Amino acid sequence: VGPSGAGKSTITRLAAQRLGLRYLDTGAMYRALTLHCMRKGIKLDNSKAVAEAARGAALRCELTLDGPMRVFLGAEDVTDKIRTQEVTRNIHYVADVFEVRDLMVKMQREIGRDGNLVTEGRDQGTVVFPDAALKVFMFATPEVRARRRHAELKAKGVEVSYEEVLEDISRRDYLDQGREVGALRKARDAVELDTSSLTPEEVSEAIVKLAKNRLMMRTRKVERPKP
Repeated sequence: VGPSGAGKSTITRLAAQRLGLRYLDTGAMYRALTLHCMRKGIKLDNSKAVAEAARGAALRCELTLDGPMRVFLGAEDVTDKIRTQEVTRNIHYVADVFEVRDLMVKMQREIGRDGNLVTEGRDQGTVVFPDAALKVFMFATPEVRARRRHAELKAKGVEVSYEEVLEDISRRDYLDQGREVGALRKARDAVELDTSSLTPEEVSEAIVKLAKNRLMMRTRKVERPKP
């Protein structure tokens, strides 16, 4: 969990690969629904229409142990079509709708029903999986997050200025913290990680160590003989 641009997706994916677990990118799910609504020409400020479209979106996720999650709308793989600035600017309309959030929480819990999962998203540790074995809250300064996001977009051939990305990051921070539904909150038992001066590899390695230590502690509790 953490604010936009803190490196959650990259870091979580790396940690999942190192732990040999599936990776659930919940942000991609909301992005796919946003793309679906945009394609249908729905007025995104009409929450009733957005909720109805979400229920009929035929959203499907494919999780693997050796790569990023793939997202489908029906039979179409939209994984590489949901990272545009237009989707980013409009995602809050969809994510703020209670019925959409409720639908996504149920879907995410079903995906994680058997455990063995590394997931990221602002409500994962507080709402979706409150009993998770390990919760991590990642953060970094807005400027650092904007630089990361700008480099990411440039690598994908997206033409956008650093100033535009920084403005978008600041706007999303404000929206994420003030939402009535699915607001960004740090779980009380979450471990805080400042990623500002660390590489994704360094942060993912720290998370892997935390996860292994937590597993060892749980194993010891289970194996402790009864008096």
